Amino acid sequence: MTSTDRGRPEIALDVHGPEFRDANYAIYDDLRERCPVAWSTENGGFWLLTDYDSTLEATRDDALFTSTPGTNIPFGAGDGDIGPATVLPPIHTDPPLTGAMRRLVVRFLSLARAVELEPQIRAIADELIDEFIEDGHADLVTQLTTPLPARVVLRLLGFAESNWPEWVLVIHTFIHGDEYGMTRAQATERVTTLIFDELSAREQRNAPADDLVGSILDGTVEGRPLTIEEQFGYLLLLLFGGMDTTSGLAGNSLLRMIERPELRQRLIERPELMRSATEEFLRHGTPTQGLARTISRDTDWRGVRLAEGDRVLLAWAAANRDPNVFECPADVDLERAPNRHLAFGVGQHRCLGSNLARVMFRVMIERILARLPDFVPDGEATRFADASAVYALKELPVRFTPGVPRR
Repeated sequence: MTSTDRGRPEIALDVHGPEFRDANYAIYDDLRERCPVAWSTENGGFWLLTDYDSTLEATRDDALFTSTPGTNIPFGAGDGDIGPATVLPPIHTDPPLTGAMRRLVVRFLSLARAVELEPQIRAIADELIDEFIEDGHADLVTQLTTPLPARVVLRLLGFAESNWPEWVLVIHTFIHGDEYGMTRAQATERVTTLIFDELSAREQRNAPADDLVGSILDGTVEGRPLTIEEQFGYLLLLLFGGMDTTSGLAGNSLLRMIERPELRQRLIERPELMRSATEEFLRHGTPTQGLARTISRDTDWRGVRLAEGDRVLLAWAAANRDPNVFECPADVDLERAPNRHLAFGVGQHRCLGSNLARVMFRVMIERILARLPDFVPDGEATRFADASAVYALKELPVRFTPGVPRR
């Protein structure tokens, strides 16, 4: 680590590279101990916050740490360059617009609505498990934790659920790069067609104006309707959030259970721990590593000089491993309390889909433990190459005692 004439500690960390993917938590621990607020010269240059207090303070200060220009590192990597989208509301907005945008859809993503959907989510989980349970082996990521959230989100939007594989392909391309032979340009073209085809089909069937999509298309903020770009971006954000992060959380958690079988056994013996376990897996295996902000003005902050226009990465995953807040943070404590993790962010930018994500995750793990209780590795678990946006498994092959389908 070096120091420049601006007095800022410098590192050279590429958050899109293999070193970060393979050693992210070791990197966080080292930086947090030596310099929790550091400047990386890579990815266009950005500040990286790795301790809990700094990350929480920055998250709460929407005036200094703004979201409007975009939330990716580097700026422009997925920020408003996807088809017609110029912004992804409400994540690319600042208060008070953020609150107005959230109010359009919050009732469709409430805890009550997520609980109401739980029987449907469980039915989808059992249907997917039925497809491979007789085989005695499966890839839990590609055959369960990826299709289930995709299908649930498409059903929630009123989009064609059977088309989930194509949606997953384009969404994964945006988030993880060219992992499946599709370029970003091709994904942009395809997702634009997919969304407008669904909106056309919606119009033809006279879909209700007061459902989730209708609340975006017909809603108003600050006395005006949303622009076409805002509508498109909002729908895209819901697809992004629903189709990748929950699968990432489930994969990270299942891998931890493979590494520590006693965790799995304890959840089997004490299923009442599943709710507190969900929070602990969110803390320990945070899928969304962090989101970026842009500094709105020159200022001194926590001993460093921030300049207007500087980019800052708020690393939720690093904050969630801060030993000053979480005892033995590298361990999974299924009964950890309190557990004030930042996996979903804080304040007005807190994840809109957190209630649904928790229910989907819990149901998937519960059904796996009930129907595939003795799963063990059947090959190497692999991660997506780029973990900067979502830290997730690409494949998790397992074997287990064959079972009987419920159908």
